Amino acid sequence: MAEGNGLWWLIEVSANGVASIGRMIQNREQKPANFKTGNTMKKYIVLTFFAAMMVACTPPKEEAVVAIETAPEAPEPAAYYEFLWCSFGENYSEGARDAYFAEFNAIADSMTERGMRAFGYRPRDWESKDFDALWVNRWPDKQSSTEGWAEWREKGGNDTLQENNPNVLDCGQQAGTDVFGYTTYIPKDRPSTFSIENPPYHADNLFCSFNEGKGPEDIRAFIRDHYLPFTETYTKENPDNSYWFAIGVPDFEPAEDRPHDFNWINYFSSAEEAAGGISEYETNQTDLQSRLAEIVTCADRALWNAIPIRIPANST
Repeated sequence: MAEGNGLWWLIEVSANGVASIGRMIQNREQKPANFKTGNTMKKYIVLTFFAAMMVACTPPKEEAVVAIETAPEAPEPAAYYEFLWCSFGENYSEGARDAYFAEFNAIADSMTERGMRAFGYRPRDWESKDFDALWVNRWPDKQSSTEGWAEWREKGGNDTLQENNPNVLDCGQQAGTDVFGYTTYIPKDRPSTFSIENPPYHADNLFCSFNEGKGPEDIRAFIRDHYLPFTETYTKENPDNSYWFAIGVPDFEPAEDRPHDFNWINYFSSAEEAAGGISEYETNQTDLQSRLAEIVTCADRALWNAIPIRIPANST
């Protein structure tokens, strides 16, 4: 699997070697890891993004149950993801981090169960001026997020974490400033071969913007008619591959220096597998890349080491 580095714990997503979710914030999941916070972006929703593609919910360990259909109705999102900028304090260490994660889980256990899962993403081979790592919350939907944050604040969750774990980890708490939500669709089922049991696992992303005259219906058609057939062929040729991907539509207005209409995220069980998949896509799928480039312009691919932070046994 991907390389370790005691700070691999930042967010959740996985990738094979086919498009990727642009650089989450420009500059360069059972076991903990490391990370830190940063700031900004704002709010806007494009709920009609995958109107022709149906995406269902996802079960416990990052399962992404997705149904694709040609009906004209807009599909239901699979989840609501939040990316929190995190900064490492002077007392940060693996031991301190583990204690921080344990206390976070204890507080979360005392709250209403809403199916929230948490993951950590740390930049691999790059750095950001805004954060050291990302804390990613995955909720069933935005309402669960809103209710969960309200209860978290009522309990003084972050205050407790900081008081009992001073200068270890400081993560975003303010939507649109250092917490960025995405209504997320998952066009490809998470394969049974995908695992987060031996973290870090691989995630990569690309921020993409529609070209002039292009929109959601164009990317839907591309995914349905070209990209998914490609992944099916790839799976036939590589039956043990663990690739899946997600599309996140920002629930905020992106900053001028980080414009994007959606975030394409790829997942793989390991960095090694991801390297092979990405190479296959970039080297041998030039026609597919050209078709995509006619629709959107994407930022460079950003690579992440990801780890699980919280996966409740009864989450669904």
